[in-house]
Amino acid sequence: MNKYVRIEMKRFLIFICVAAAGISAAMAGQSVEWLSFRHNFGAFDEDHGAVSCDFKFVNTGDEPVTVVAARASCGCTQPDYPRDPVAPGDTASIAVVYNPEGRPGRFRKTISVETTAGKTRLTIEGVVIGSRTSVAGQYPVDKGSLKFRQGAVMFGQIVKPHMKTVYADAYNRTPDSLRVRVVGKPDYVDVNFEPAMVGPGEQITMICFLRTAGTDNWGLVEDSIRLSTGREEFSLPFTAIVKEDFSQLTDDERAKAPVARLSAAAVDYGRIERGSKPEMREVTIENCGKSTLDIRRVYTVDRGVDVAVDRKQLKKGHSAVIKLTVDPSQLTDNMLNARVSVITNDPENPVQTFRVVGEVI
Repeated sequence: MNKYVRIEMKRFLIFICVAAAGISAAMAGQSVEWLSFRHNFGAFDEDHGAVSCDFKFVNTGDEPVTVVAARASCGCTQPDYPRDPVAPGDTASIAVVYNPEGRPGRFRKTISVETTAGKTRLTIEGVVIGSRTSVAGQYPVDKGSLKFRQGAVMFGQIVKPHMKTVYADAYNRTPDSLRVRVVGKPDYVDVNFEPAMVGPGEQITMICFLRTAGTDNWGLVEDSIRLSTGREEFSLPFTAIVKEDFSQLTDDERAKAPVARLSAAAVDYGRIERGSKPEMREVTIENCGKSTLDIRRVYTVDRGVDVAVDRKQLKKGHSAVIKLTVDPSQLTDNMLNARVSVITNDPENPVQTFRVVGEVI
């Protein structure tokens, strides 16, 4: 090895030693130890206002350490940190304040802290039991221990024989964990809960299934689900509209299908004296098609009007009578304006309606 190579190798070794010494010195001089990285506030009431905690660290190095910055992941969380250098062996704190106003439910926020010794991520979490005002804004339906987003479970339209799933969210504003149970429901409805046990200040979701194959009803279906929290029982109504599936019919089947035709679009009772006796009228429904007409259902949801049909199946060219009975004592408004729905297996017009009108005096 010539003299030039020996000199260069010596210089390189000296450089490596100096660099290593510098790194060791830096590592020894800038070092902190955090006493905790996470704080759980548990469940607390929004009305009590902001909550706070301290995250402490110790300067375990041999040089002062300075906190450069502390940034929260949300404006609801405010960190505060010391601006002066922390001497070796001393302890310092990062104070974190969380504002729960208008934020009911579980939360988890992070705070990124940067010091001259490195970067650290801190976490705060907990559950806010919302105030009456803030909970009412998101869950306005009061059912005692639970507050619901909606006062009813709305399944919407369901094609028979299919099943439909919908969700209903509720909030536990009590300081206790609750296990919600179903104590009454129709056989064609099933309900699950997620989670099975809802903690204080947390949301529970009702997962509701309606199986149309389990009900003989067509059109508007109304019923309720009876629930218990262990503290009280209450009912949550539900609605669905059950329709028939005609999408698989061929052109030939449609050409041979039944055709339902009503004799009137409206029945006018004229002037009705409120103290008079119930009065009956009739509307006929005729099958003008080529195959048997099935009358699935004839109904109205309007108070004071009853309907009944004398036959449920009509051969080609045959008719049935829909009998209307208006009871003036059950009418609450000055005007009668009821709607009667007639559901059949007519693929072109499966749901037809006619009005029952009059003036109540």
